[in-house]
Amino acid sequence: MESKKLKQTQRIVLRLFMRGSHENIKRLITKLRPAESAELLAHIRRSDQIRFLQLLFEVRMAAPTIRELPAELAKDLINEFTDDTISEIVRRLPPDDAVDLLAYLPEERQETILNRLTEKERWTLERLRLYEEDTAGGRMTTEYIAFPHETTTAEALEELREKYQKSDLLYIYVVDDLGHLTGILPWRSLVFASGEEQIKDLMVRDPVRIEPDTPQEDVAKLVSDFDLLAVPVVDEENKIMGIVTFDDIMDVMVEEATEDMYHLAGLDTAERVFTPVSRSVRLRVPWLLINLGTALLAALTVSLFKDSISKFVALAVLMPIVANVGGNAGSQSLTVVVRGLALGELEFASQWKAIMKEVSVGLCTGSLNGLIMGVIAYLWYGNFWLSLVLFLAMIANLLLAGLFGALVPLLLKWANKDPALGSHILVTTVTDVGGFFIFLGLATVLMSRLNVPL
Repeated sequence: MESKKLKQTQRIVLRLFMRGSHENIKRLITKLRPAESAELLAHIRRSDQIRFLQLLFEVRMAAPTIRELPAELAKDLINEFTDDTISEIVRRLPPDDAVDLLAYLPEERQETILNRLTEKERWTLERLRLYEEDTAGGRMTTEYIAFPHETTTAEALEELREKYQKSDLLYIYVVDDLGHLTGILPWRSLVFASGEEQIKDLMVRDPVRIEPDTPQEDVAKLVSDFDLLAVPVVDEENKIMGIVTFDDIMDVMVEEATEDMYHLAGLDTAERVFTPVSRSVRLRVPWLLINLGTALLAALTVSLFKDSISKFVALAVLMPIVANVGGNAGSQSLTVVVRGLALGELEFASQWKAIMKEVSVGLCTGSLNGLIMGVIAYLWYGNFWLSLVLFLAMIANLLLAGLFGALVPLLLKWANKDPALGSHILVTTVTDVGGFFIFLGLATVLMSRLNVPL
């Protein structure tokens, strides 16, 4: 089914594909970017998706298109290809992307594909597979440009023209006679220098570098702080092993944002839109059972005051308001603090200040909301003491929301856990249980004032 969102060339390719005009497609599809080719797969049936990718393979566009697909869909489609086809796709991908693609396959097929590669190709991929996916080593590519430091600018330019015409030229790295990273050669200096100058006299010394086991979050922060397009990965001897490029860092940022969003919602990061129903159920049930337990805790709290509720039914009407507003306030504090931790805004010395700030916000917003609801309750029931109970309960619960909304993610961070993991459930539990207990507890203490006999 065609979509108005598709560009004209995409619509033409789609029509030709539906008509079986494959030769015409091959001539036209090269005008599309990989992301545009990937978008077309959403408009055709599953059986046709395999056939479309095979056409892309024939014009050497399958590899970059697969990189643009959602992980679950790419995994399903790549497993439909023969070993020979996958081997060729792996050869056409940058090493870091090739390793990611191999991860979509069962272990036995991975070994089969690797055995079909040359010794050099296999060694490169095996080396990258040694590192965890969420580290610099797992993210780096071994495709980079490095020249010996005694190379002249004329020699460097000649080699670039001969060997690197189709490469992504981000930075030129400079190494000494032993292969140690010594500097980065700015493009401006290379282009405008005389041909006899050696690049060691033009390079920027002591460049930013990282080790292969550096967490990807730290790499992303480093690239952001220094406005880099790529950062070199070096071993313990300061020999360059590869580079982590900006596009990979963007992927990390998207993954981290997704991870925080999923964790705040109590979801497993392994779940995607294309995840099978059975797997989604298995991933969601644990969090839902935890949430069920917290709901039972809140219900138990309410049951402690069933006598008070039976004597003054208005309490049953108003108590969800206290808990609901508290839950929303807690989520607000939680989101602000989790974001601050993710961006590195919260240094150790400022964390208690952040907690006090959220408590202060809770006091102010609780007073405002409590005053408004107190007035509404008075107009509704004409009972001053009920309004006072609601006012005080709202202040107390929003104080709890601010305190625990800030404290829970910080405690998880101090325990070396993901600050977003389960934070929302914990904070909501505190505001629900706390809101019910405070509101109903105050009402019970002041029951004689509510014009209802004890």
